[in-house]
Amino acid sequence: MKQSRSIFRWSFRSHVVSYLVIITMMSGLATMIVGSFINRNTIIREMAQSEQELAMTLTQLDHETDLLTEELLTILERTNLETFFVANEEPALAQALSVLGENEIVSVADWQNLPVTYVRTSRGLVCIMPSAQYNLYASMITRVLSVGLFFMAAFILLSLLGSKRISHPITELTQATRRISAGDFTVRVPDQEKGEVGDLMRSFNQMTEALEQNADVQKDFISAVSHEFKTPIASIKGYARLLSMPELTGDEQQEYIHMIASETDRLARLSDTMLRLTALERQNTSISQDQFSLDEQVRQVIVRMQTAWQNKEILWDLQMESVTIVSDSALLEQVWTNLIQNAVKFSSAGSSICIHVWNEHDEAFFSIQDHGIGMTDDVVQHIFDPFYQADKSRSGEGVGLGLSLVRRILNMVNGQIRVESKPGEGSFFMVTLPIQPKEKKSHSRS
Repeated sequence: MKQSRSIFRWSFRSHVVSYLVIITMMSGLATMIVGSFINRNTIIREMAQSEQELAMTLTQLDHETDLLTEELLTILERTNLETFFVANEEPALAQALSVLGENEIVSVADWQNLPVTYVRTSRGLVCIMPSAQYNLYASMITRVLSVGLFFMAAFILLSLLGSKRISHPITELTQATRRISAGDFTVRVPDQEKGEVGDLMRSFNQMTEALEQNADVQKDFISAVSHEFKTPIASIKGYARLLSMPELTGDEQQEYIHMIASETDRLARLSDTMLRLTALERQNTSISQDQFSLDEQVRQVIVRMQTAWQNKEILWDLQMESVTIVSDSALLEQVWTNLIQNAVKFSSAGSSICIHVWNEHDEAFFSIQDHGIGMTDDVVQHIFDPFYQADKSRSGEGVGLGLSLVRRILNMVNGQIRVESKPGEGSFFMVTLPIQPKEKKSHSRS
């Protein structure tokens, strides 16, 4: 039963064709009714003209030949006209025909409003009228039907072609949705159409693009999880097995519990950071354009990190001019947080960090200099790579994604970053940003 329903289910095009055909038939019927009245008068005029032409031919031959009128009528016989002598003139026509001279013609209408033509020849009065077999209404209906059916057939053909043109985008959309349901998010439909159909196709493409990006984010996240989660999971598993040993002391148990909690925190940080990075890598939205004070934003970041740098007794050398820029404040806050956090983390206790903010030639500058452990040239070349960590002994403090996020964000806001570092002498980072946005653009995955 379900199979029969699917067989006889009408498509969108079938509905369009059905509506067009019904409208065509109703329009054709109305046209034929109106056309029948118009064609009736046309047929009567054509018939009267045919009778008069026959009468003129009859008078001409009667004048130019010696043939009898009966012989001329036989020669000029027409299938749709009847000719005969009028032996007794009807009283109703007597007055009208009394003034009819030889070879003169007059047309009148009979009781059916059909034309009747009289002509007086040398032999007598001749009447020319439609034959008894001639049916005015049959002729009228035949003509109307022939013309009406022709135009109906032509309109139905055009309807079929038009319905194909109308339903083609819907058919493409249906096929595309089937591919999406099968997991193919790369499908796109032509969106050059105008009007509501074009809006529908463009909205569909935007939806599939968003679905594709979400699928990519999920794939990247799963791939990163499978790669980066192995080490902390293995550590948690190992410490959990150690905790099951009966000969452990209380201090050892507390140490292993602390290590498991530490690895769990690392997993949480790793998950959160990877989600932020993949979201930035795949996003396709316009960058926000906020006007804000760059120097004040940097100060707020330093204050929020007070606990971390106070524990290390970090000294600050702040040289920050008043700089107002137009950019994405939320994204840039992440940049300053990562750079300042790294400077604090890799600085020696009691050392100083210098931050300088200024503007010059329609550009804003941010620099941060620490006096920590520094980096080799080889490390500097890789610090912006995702998951790269030069100091493996301190890998538990981060996930190697902070500077990768920084570079990606700065690319999105048309900014640049430069780094200089030497082992044992600290590191220097300088960020350059436009004061005003150069252009508002959409960012897709790189």
